[in-house]
Amino acid sequence: MLENIPTSIYLIRHGHLINSHQGVYNGQRDIGLSLKGIAQTIATAAWFKDKPVKTIYSSDLCRAYDGAKIIAASLRLEVVPEKAFRERDFGLWEGLTAEEIRTSYKEAWDNWIADPVATGPPDGESMQDMQDRILTKLKGIIDQHRGEEIILLSHAGVNRIILCHALNLPVINWFRIQQDFCGISTVDFYESTAVVRRMNWAPF
Repeated sequence: MLENIPTSIYLIRHGHLINSHQGVYNGQRDIGLSLKGIAQTIATAAWFKDKPVKTIYSSDLCRAYDGAKIIAASLRLEVVPEKAFRERDFGLWEGLTAEEIRTSYKEAWDNWIADPVATGPPDGESMQDMQDRILTKLKGIIDQHRGEEIILLSHAGVNRIILCHALNLPVINWFRIQQDFCGISTVDFYESTAVVRRMNWAPF
């Protein structure tokens, strides 16, 4: 039966970035991979060489898209970039550290900490808004690729949203889910449930 045939998705976070040492909120800024991040991605690509992956999706931001192209080249596949899988839009906070935000946007920061699901940064999006755009696109992909193995290379926030959904957890629990650079999480999505088979595992 169709409901017993899963869509298996490998969720991958992008690799180390050129500004990872700065500790800032990158959000939807287009920040590239560092040499370390490229090496991490190449090692990740090698792990997939014997996997029957049919399709590779990615965020359209270069830190994800460039990494997806490295993996796609090793599998002789093309990448489908999707804006819906971008990292959270942090608005006016992008490029700032948490300390800078607390100093310059104290009231907005306090409101966000009090209710991070419904409240977003100034000119940014709430966790609820982010969840809505991601899960809407995800559902279409799951239905389209029933019975296949696919890769989605995106961001920590995106993976956390999807993992909370798969585990039937309120999205506020995303703070409890670690996502390291090039960490791989594997989820089988069935018609009415999901099974997480691997979480945040790195092949290097």
